[in-house]
Amino acid sequence: MINKEEVLKALSYVDDPDLNKDLVTLNMIQSLVIEGNKISFDLVLTTPACPMKDSIANACRTAISTMVSKTAEVDINITSNVQVSRDNNTVLSSVKNIVAVASGKGGVGKSTVALNLARTLSKAGAKVGLLDADIHGPSVPTLLGTQNEKPAMEGNLMLPIEKDGIKTMSIGYLVESKQALVWRGPMLSKAITQFCTDVKWGELDYLFVDLPPGTGDAHLSIIQHIPLSGVVIVTTPEEVAVA
Repeated sequence: MINKEEVLKALSYVDDPDLNKDLVTLNMIQSLVIEGNKISFDLVLTTPACPMKDSIANACRTAISTMVSKTAEVDINITSNVQVSRDNNTVLSSVKNIVAVASGKGGVGKSTVALNLARTLSKAGAKVGLLDADIHGPSVPTLLGTQNEKPAMEGNLMLPIEKDGIKTMSIGYLVESKQALVWRGPMLSKAITQFCTDVKWGELDYLFVDLPPGTGDAHLSIIQHIPLSGVVIVTTPEEVAVA
């Protein structure tokens, strides 16, 4: 008869390739149930977009077949528990990971990359937000087809516009589509700060921040006020894109 101890022992020989520790030690094996010859458990990964999830699941099946029973029926439910990767989360404390998307020049596809990253993780099951910090040239509302929507209020907080499972906020929701914004640095910084503090983002696994092209006040505001988990730099191979 199959017991939990021998199943867990077999799974302890399967390592997470990124963390270099076994799944049992990492507490990635949960809700283990054994009914006769049937074994089921949750494989809890650190991100829903793990590229190795199928390989890890297959390694679990192989370990059980080799060390426990060749005839065992193994049912693995792959899920995730996204980890917090920021040192200081006093700002946007309900967001586990904040990733800025930047570029040296405009027109290289930065906003498209930011949106595609958000969509991919959302489809994989993560809770995702997208903050359009490009105050002078917001693109997110146009890319999502939400340019005519306006955020509602809940108390003193704005509610993000949600589309395709992604919570979004942009200056494009607050001004008319053909209205030009001529704002100096302090106003830019204040607007970006308010998008962080005055928007009810809720609990998110990932918040992508679509920065304006180049470097300037918006970038400094983000770095000063928001502890980032990482930055994605988007460019193209043309010389003018990096000059």
